[in-house]
Amino acid sequence: MSDDLPTTFEARNRLRSIVNRTQELTPLRAVASKAIQMAEDERSAAMDLATVLSSDQALTARLLRLSNSAYYGYARRISNVREAVVLLGMRTVRSVAITSGIIEALKPPAVGAFSQDLFWAHSVCVGLSAETLAREYRTARPDDAFTAGVLHDLGKLAMMLVEPGSFAEVLHLVEHQDTTFRQAELAVFGVGHEQVGARLAERWKFPALLVEAIAAHHPDVLPERPTSVGDIVAVANFACDGAGLACGYDRTDGGSRESPALPGRTGEALDRVGGLRVIEGRARAFLLHVTDRPPRWYETGRSDDDQEETAMRNVA
Repeated sequence: MSDDLPTTFEARNRLRSIVNRTQELTPLRAVASKAIQMAEDERSAAMDLATVLSSDQALTARLLRLSNSAYYGYARRISNVREAVVLLGMRTVRSVAITSGIIEALKPPAVGAFSQDLFWAHSVCVGLSAETLAREYRTARPDDAFTAGVLHDLGKLAMMLVEPGSFAEVLHLVEHQDTTFRQAELAVFGVGHEQVGARLAERWKFPALLVEAIAAHHPDVLPERPTSVGDIVAVANFACDGAGLACGYDRTDGGSRESPALPGRTGEALDRVGGLRVIEGRARAFLLHVTDRPPRWYETGRSDDDQEETAMRNVA
């Protein structure tokens, strides 16, 4: 299975080196880490979480910006973190804290055709799709599925940050030798990004459920009926990749924007929320409010204002 540890001494050392060097270069902000743990702890009160988040001005600003956006559409203005935690819930706030914290922490150098903006676009699209599927199959909490979906490709950023030259080799193989990303990364690194991401999440003390989902998002066979968060993320990832919602080097610009055949009730569940086009719009609306600048998006030739208007219309 893809979540097994590397079998060779060299691969295990490579995995350890990437994770250790990532931690040295980009330690996760203390506030984001604390928020992750507190949202998992049933003994933590909403006001305790709000106090922790309020100590980080940048995170507070992003949280309030998102809370007051059309993404959630509350009738009254949310003016402080305590109101946001009460109205949105601890786990939703945790998702914002994690996403914002990791976007800020992991900023590797540009490598080839890989777009970090589209990486996060893909990640949030997978998160929103996973959230939808969790509601459909009722095998995981939707907010856990969303967070796991956002984090599923965390290992790619770590690999690119620590070994940009090797990562460029992977992209070259994908672009010029008709190989998949997973085949290429195993050939170059000897380990998969799901192994790197899971080990890094474990070191950052993420909840076990998230670590396991990151590790398991590339199963050998997609399940007809997901029974875990990892299954849900795997199916959501497959759906988004097949629809062209990828990272800039792989079926993003020239690929089909129609979803491939999906297992079980996945297609119907996504259609009930408007399909992947609507999920794409929601993802952009989310990222517009948890990042400091409008991200590059899949559609070209349109202004940021036009794209934001479309995104907001899709979630209104």
